[in-house]
Amino acid sequence: MPYVVVKEGRYYSGSPLKPGIDPRLIWTPYKKEAKRYVKRAWADKAAQRVAGVVEEVRK
Repeated sequence: MPYVVVKEGRYYSGSPLKPGIDPRLIWTPYKKEAKRYVKRAWADKAAQRVAGVVEEVRK
């Protein structure tokens, strides 16, 4: 099962590709647009970096 990172009801969509992008744009309200991690350890590492929690996605 894939995993996503959640913080305050918003889903982590990854880091911005361009350096001048507003950091608030890396969060999305839609689960389908969230970055999915195959391994739980990868999701845990990303959650620690952004102070979020890991949620398992069921298909």
